[in-house]
Amino acid sequence: MLDIERLFGMVCEHTFVTGRGLHPGPIRRKTQQMAHRQLSVRLAVLAVAISVVFLLIGEAADAEGPPVPTVEYVVEPGDTLWAIAAKVAAPTEDLRRVVREIQRASGLESATIYPGQVLEVPKR
Repeated sequence: MLDIERLFGMVCEHTFVTGRGLHPGPIRRKTQQMAHRQLSVRLAVLAVAISVVFLLIGEAADAEGPPVPTVEYVVEPGDTLWAIAAKVAAPTEDLRRVVREIQRASGLESATIYPGQVLEVPKR
């Protein structure tokens, strides 16, 4: 074996030659498997950490600030939270945020509303 091969890691002590060429021996195979497993675990931990950070940032953005003045709105047949939000939102405002504000102000746990129900709609 040439010193240059060892220097560049082309051949190691745990490699043996067969009729088909160089093959990693059992020790090198285990080392490679362990390295791949460690990399997979590190990447998984990194992905989970990034996900948690984004979830925390999203929750912080949705955190309640000072109370928003509201007006009462009586639900009519065919109304949806989305349609009500579209009526009161500014043209460039995100309707999802307005729907959440209506749900929060009205104490709704879901998007189901009924005719005659009184909602608290943020004043714009």
